[in-house]
Amino acid sequence: MPREEGTPAERKPSASSKLPLSPDLDPDLYPDLLPEDDLPGRAENELSPLDEEFLSSLLESVDYRRHSRREAEGPGADFTLAPPEDVRESFRSIWDRLAKDLDLEVAGEEALVDLNNLVVYDIPDGTRSTLTVPPMMDVDLDAGMYCLALVHTMKALGARKVVLMTHTAYNRARGPADTERFLKVMAKAVEPVAQYARRHHVKLDLIGQAPGYELEELFSQALPKFDDATFEAYFLVDYAEELFLSESGRGALARLPEIDVCVRHTKLQVSGGWIPTRMLRSSYVYSQNGSLFSNWTSDEFAALAVVSLLSKKLMSGEVLGKAYLDLDDVKRRFQLRELNLFQRTVHLRQNPRKLFVIGSPIGLHQIYY
Repeated sequence: MPREEGTPAERKPSASSKLPLSPDLDPDLYPDLLPEDDLPGRAENELSPLDEEFLSSLLESVDYRRHSRREAEGPGADFTLAPPEDVRESFRSIWDRLAKDLDLEVAGEEALVDLNNLVVYDIPDGTRSTLTVPPMMDVDLDAGMYCLALVHTMKALGARKVVLMTHTAYNRARGPADTERFLKVMAKAVEPVAQYARRHHVKLDLIGQAPGYELEELFSQALPKFDDATFEAYFLVDYAEELFLSESGRGALARLPEIDVCVRHTKLQVSGGWIPTRMLRSSYVYSQNGSLFSNWTSDEFAALAVVSLLSKKLMSGEVLGKAYLDLDDVKRRFQLRELNLFQRTVHLRQNPRKLFVIGSPIGLHQIYY
């Protein structure tokens, strides 16, 4: 259920480009490149057999992928969720490599325990940023599954809560065609997310939508309700920062947990998605990779969790209550940050596919995975 940014028309090559972006292609062989009005289409939100097969593989616990995807297969080779024990093993392995490079005195098993109290707020970037969607995959459904996979990852790692942006009310300013498109993305994600929640006892809390929201009835019918769930996922729907200025909005705000780390994909700002009072002490992670399910492997989701926990640890005590140890601590920080222009680059594997940037009291850390 990601935040949707961009229309299909915006992704087409411009006729004024100096160089052709693709050669002349036979429209019978490449129907995707025909104008949208010329394409045969299914009824809105209707799933193809491939879509249904994909959803089935996601929702059946027996379909967890028990082995790592082969490097040659690429990120779109399959669409299954990794078993929780594999997710935890990936986390421990990646954390231990990172701890060795950064001289951290925290082992992977200890870091895994610390995840119990980590609350991540993830702001996806829509469907325009990633151009590697497998040809058999519906891009709208692919976008919707990213959030489900993140929920699965954080739950498998022992976290208790996660917050995710879906779309903002500001997206509506781009017109009715764009509004219809992101609502279609949302609608396609509802059933798989609801079924996962039922199977794994996950509480889903939707925050932001006003009465009369277009998918209100679908949400009411499909989403399960639990009072004793062990994991809670909060989805910001039709979100606007102004929401919390109203009395009802303040009630919704009170339901949200305090956020430790905000993750933003492909953009170096949080504007439009800021949550007042809940982000007073949050750190920031920049993920330089688009948020489509097919663009992320299970170990890369684990790497995102690793970097998020590291960000929280590095910035702990630095916001609203910062205290220096002594004058020597002030001088050391100044030397590293101002004079040495400190930054650290870490490569956690050969041929990395993900880049994360986080801050620290003395400078930036760029982490390649």
